[in-house]
Amino acid sequence: MDRILYHETRATGAALAATAVCAVAGGAVHGFDPLPAGDAGRFPLWLLGLVVLSVLVELAVEVRRFRKAVPLADDVEPPPDEPLRERLFLPGLFAFMAVPTLVAALVWGTWPALFPLASAAHWATQALLVAVWERRNGRLLWRKPTMGDVGLATSPLSPRPPTRTATGAPPG
Repeated sequence: MDRILYHETRATGAALAATAVCAVAGGAVHGFDPLPAGDAGRFPLWLLGLVVLSVLVELAVEVRRFRKAVPLADDVEPPPDEPLRERLFLPGLFAFMAVPTLVAALVWGTWPALFPLASAAHWATQALLVAVWERRNGRLLWRKPTMGDVGLATSPLSPRPPTRTATGAPPG
C-alpha cells in the first residue's frame, strides 16, 4: 500500500528522467533540429492539444474515483510516511519508458525523445489533483491491491497538535 501522491510524483520523475536521457542521446546522434515548417510543424501542437484534452477528461473521472474511496479498516495501520526525496522516481517505469523511447530517438531523430513528456504532464497533473483533494478533504489517499485490482482507500491526516497560548495553557 502506498500513497497515490507519492506514486504519481515518482512516475512524473521517471518520465522526466527518461525524456532527459533520450533527448541527450538522440541529440548527440542526430543533432537538435528545429520544428519543421508547415503542416509537419503543427503535429506537436496537435499532440499537445490532445494531451491537454485527455488530462482534463481524466481529472473529471478521477475526482469521482477519489470520492468512492473506502476508509481504511480500523485494524489496518497505514505504512509509515517515507520521505519523497529518498526515491524520486520509479526505476522500473524509467526503464520501461526509456528503452523504447531511446530506440525511437536513435532511429528517427530527436523529437521522439520527447514522447514521455505527455505522460509526465499527465502524472504531474494527477499528483496536483491528489494533493488538492487531500488538502480539501483532510484525508490521505492510498493505493491498495485488492483481488488483483488496485483500489483506493483513505485515512485521516494525522491530528494537529493543539494550539497553546503564550503561557503554555490550552486556549479557553
